[in-house]
Formats: sequence, structure tokens, C-alpha cells
Amino acid sequence: MRPLKTRKPRWPNTKPINRMASLLKKIRGQRKYAVLLATIIFSGCQSKELTTAKVHIQQNDWSKAVVQLEKAVAENPQNAEAQFLLGRGYALQGRFAEMHRAFEASLKASPHFALEIKSWQAQHFSEQFNLGVKAAGEKDWAAAREAFVAALQIEPAHPEAYRHLAYVHDKLGEPEKALQLYRTLIEINPDDWEAYFAMVGIHNQRREYEKSVAVLEQALAKGPRQPRILAELAFIYDCQGKSDEAFAAYRQALQIKPDDKDLLLNLGRLYLAKEDYAGAVREFAKILTFDPDNFEATYHTGLYYLKLGERFQKQRREAEEQAAAASLSAASQRPSQSDSSQSAGLRLAAFTNFQAAMPFLLKAVALDTLHAGAYFNLGFAYTKLGEVEKAKEAFKRCEELQEAKNDNPTKR
Repeated sequence: MRPLKTRKPRWPNTKPINRMASLLKKIRGQRKYAVLLATIIFSGCQSKELTTAKVHIQQNDWSKAVVQLEKAVAENPQNAEAQFLLGRGYALQGRFAEMHRAFEASLKASPHFALEIKSWQAQHFSEQFNLGVKAAGEKDWAAAREAFVAALQIEPAHPEAYRHLAYVHDKLGEPEKALQLYRTLIEINPDDWEAYFAMVGIHNQRREYEKSVAVLEQALAKGPRQPRILAELAFIYDCQGKSDEAFAAYRQALQIKPDDKDLLLNLGRLYLAKEDYAGAVREFAKILTFDPDNFEATYHTGLYYLKLGERFQKQRREAEEQAAAASLSAASQRPSQSDSSQSAGLRLAAFTNFQAAMPFLLKAVALDTLHAGAYFNLGFAYTKLGEVEKAKEAFKRCEELQEAKNDNPTKR
């Protein structure tokens, strides 16, 4: 959260009153007449209450000034100056909602104080907003909520105040209030994609996937060519077990942004989950063409070859078991030559894929030296290739990393 810059407010300019020049000359320098002078200067056509309020302001007694200004605006709500000064007084008392109403009344009566009002609002908004940012940074969520509420009272349509307050409500365990604020934020700006995603995050935490889908469909209606919306939609479809819808959403997103690394990774993982290893490695290969040191794509490509090798091993075992059963039923102790050739072919296919996995797994542990899973699978591949000592080293490193993780859960 970045603090906002403020602009120092300007007090309204007061033009000299020429008809009072002679009186000014007589009493200039006479401090005992200072209050009387202020009263005479501003007493023209304004009310007694406004005149008295200005005297109190001169004395920096805003509490008494507010009392008089409230009487002035009650008598004449169209008095733009009285409303403006009353707003200033309310702000100094921390009554920001009332400040906003007074400023709005002043602007409605006359645009004369518009620049000053804008400046004072900006100052007080920034003060409260920055207090909220500081409190949130210190995880004092209650203080942050109070500050952001005050900021919204000052500027009720400021999107960042809504966003930050919603985040704080979520942290305070008040998701419904957070969701309502995000809805208001979307009403202010229907293209605020982050607000949609924040709502989806809250619904997902509560496993309200249908509500997440509804929010994303609303967002998609506003931005049909937003790949991130489609990606989020695909993820939720996958959580719901709707793989066909998930595949369709990912493909639609990739038509818009074909080189998006995250989209390709997620689609590849979806293929892996469905045991479509060829589809998975195809997506990972696309990533490696423009990002050859991408850990996820490298690692999962290695896993693909491991899985393929295991598949061929399983097929070989099944073929050998079937051949043995057929030989017994035929009262023959020797398998046919075709059965032996099939078994040899499957053994070679498995070995070839285990070898193909090695460069990817070796690169994976070089790219991320703290990934226990990568070391485990490297050890598994070494075992399949008969390299026992190297397998022991990889498994040992995996155990060390897992123990370190148990000792310090913050580490991966």
C-alpha cells in the first residue's frame, strides 16, 4: 500500500475593502482593537452568527466557531461560506461525514469555494488513508478499519478506500462486509477486474464455487477478451470436476494470449491430472521454447517421461503375466517368440523414457535446489536405470530437505 501525496490546502483569499481604509489607518497597530477590526471587516451583509464564528476562528477556537456556524446555516442553508467554514470545523473535530455534507451544501450553494474544498478534502483523505495503510502494515486491523471508514466519509466515491476497507474486513473475518464493499467498487467502476478476483477469492475460501462462477461470468460479460478471467473460470471448473468446461476455458484464453506462461502451465497440469501425458508435455514444451529455465515446465516434463516409462513397465508385466498364463493353459513351459519380442520392446520403451527423464530432472534440481519432490523423483529415475548409488544420494538429499522443512515450516 503506497501513501498518497497531499497538497497543502489554501485558505480563501480575502480582497481588501477600500471603504474601510481610513478606519484601518486609525486603529492599525492597536492590538486591543484586533478582534473588533475583524468583526467590522466581515460584518457587511453576513449574519451575526457568521461574524461571531469568524472572530472565534481568528482566536483559533473552533469549538465555539462550530456552534455559531451551525446556527448560521440553520438560518440560511444557502450560505456557501458558512457551510464551507462549518465543514472545516467538523474536519478538525474528526466529524468527517458531517464535513462532507457541509462541503456538499457549500458547493450546491455556490462554486466559489470549490478549489479550497477540494484541497481540504484531499488533505484529510490522505491523512486518514495513510493512517489506515500504516495500521494495516502493522496488522492492527481494527485501527485500519476505523481510518479507512473515515477516509470514505471524506470521499465516499474513492475506489482505493473501498478496496482497502474490503481487504481489512476480510482480514477481520467479516467476509460479507468485504463482499458488499467489492460490489460497491464494481458499481463505481465495472471494469475493476481486481475487485471481481477478490470476490472470487473470498467465495473460493468458503467453497462457494457456484457464486465464484457467477461473479466471473459477470466479469466476462464486461471483458470477454480478458484471459485472466477465463483462467480463473477454468480453475474453478476444475475444482468442481468439470474438466470439459475447464479445458474449453483454458483454450479460449490461450487463443487470446497464446504465450501466457501461467495459462500453459495450468493447462499442462490439467492434462497431467487426466493422465493425458502427451497433452501435458505438449503444453510444457511450448513454455520451454521461450523460457528454457522455467522450473515448472522442466520438472513436469521430467515427470511426464517417468510416468510414460512406468506405463511401459506395467504393460510389460501384464504382457508377461498373460503369456505365462497362456503357456500354462497350453501345457507349454516356454513362451512364444512373439511374446518375448513384445516384452523386450516394452522393456526398451520403458528404459528409453527413464533415460529421457534424466536431463529434465537434473536441470530441475539445479534450478531449484530446495525442492524435495524433484530430488525424490530424480532418485526414482536413477533406481529405474539401475544407478543405485546416485539414487541413494538423491533420496538422502530429499530426506534432508523434508527434515529441514519439518524443523522450519516456513521453508518449502
